[in-house]
Amino acid sequence: MLNEAWKRRLIHIAHSGTGKKFHLKTRMEYPKTVLGQKIHQSKTMSHSFPWLHKIKGSVLKKEILAPYTSIQIGGPADVLIFPEDVRDLQTILRNKGPQPLFILGEGTNLLIGDRGIRGVVVSLERFRNIKRPLFFRKETGRRRAVMTAEAGVKMSYLAKHATRYSLTGVEHLVGIPGSLGGAVIMNAGAEGADIGQVIRSVTCVTLDGEVQTFNRGDLSFEYRKTIFPNDTGIIIAAELELEEGNRQEIQNAIDRHLARRSQTQPLTIPNAGSIFKNPDGDKAGRLIESLGLKGFSVGDAGISIKHANFIVNKGGATAADVTRLIEHVQKEVKEKTGVALQTEIVTAGE
Repeated sequence: MLNEAWKRRLIHIAHSGTGKKFHLKTRMEYPKTVLGQKIHQSKTMSHSFPWLHKIKGSVLKKEILAPYTSIQIGGPADVLIFPEDVRDLQTILRNKGPQPLFILGEGTNLLIGDRGIRGVVVSLERFRNIKRPLFFRKETGRRRAVMTAEAGVKMSYLAKHATRYSLTGVEHLVGIPGSLGGAVIMNAGAEGADIGQVIRSVTCVTLDGEVQTFNRGDLSFEYRKTIFPNDTGIIIAAELELEEGNRQEIQNAIDRHLARRSQTQPLTIPNAGSIFKNPDGDKAGRLIESLGLKGFSVGDAGISIKHANFIVNKGGATAADVTRLIEHVQKEVKEKTGVALQTEIVTAGE
C-alpha cells in the first residue's frame, strides 16, 4: 500500500506529466481519476497574465493547491505566485486588474474547492524574516521589546524565537498551525490569549500597491477577527510588543502546550484545524461530541475521534465531502441543542 507521501507525489505527477514544475503550462487532460481522487477541469478565467515576466519570484500555472494545505484538499490555481519581495507584491497588485486575488499562508484553517481558485493566488512562504528584538524600559514595570516579523513566519517558530530572548506574550500561541499573517487576519488565539493582545502595528501593501502601516489604535480585535479601517491588501509584517520574562518558565509553558496539543488533536492526520468557532460559554467540540458525532464521516472526510472540532482527511476526501460534513454537524447541533455553530475555517475557490 502506498503511503500518503507517495500518493501526493503520484497525484502531482498526474497533473504535471513529469513531476517537475513548468512555468505557464496547462498540465493534463480532464477529467481524470488518480488514486480514487477525481480531478476536474477548472473554468480558467479568460484573462491573460502578460505581466508575469516582471515577477522575480516563482510563477506556476494550473498548480494543484492540495499539497499547500494542511488538509490536503484543493484543485488548481489559475496562477500561483511566490513573490520574492515587496516589489513583486506591488507588481501583482498594480497589474492584476479585475482578476481575483487570494493570499495563501500556511494553508491551515483553509478549505479550497475541488475545482480550485480562479485568478491569482499568492503564497508568502518567502516572507519569513524576523528582526532582532529592540528592548526598551518604561517608567514602571519590566523591560519590554518590539519584535518585527514578516507575514510568512510560522507561529510555532515565532513563539520559540521569542523564547530565545526571554520574551513572553506569544508562548500560548505556539500550537497554532499557521503563519503570522493569517494569525493577524483571524486574531488567532489559544488558552485565552490571542495575537491581538501583543500587536503594536501591522504593515500591508495596499490594493493600489502602496506600503501602509496601521498602528494598534487603527485596528479592532474581535473573536477570531481583526478589523482594519479599510481594505488591507496584503499583510507583509507585524510588530509585536512583548514583555521580558523568565526564559525557563516560558519554555515550560511551550512544552506543556505542545504536549497537550499532541494528546488532544489529530496532528498525524491531514486536517484544517478547528472547524467551528466556540459559542459563548461553551466549546464547539464538546457540543459535537455530546451528540455522538465523533468518527462520523462523509466520504473520506470524518470528525476526528481525538477532537470533535476537527475534520480529518482519511485519504481521498474532497472539499465537497468536507462541506457536506460541516452542514450535517451544524444541522444536528442546531436541532438537538439550539446552538447555531459558526464556521472558523476559511473557504475559497470553486
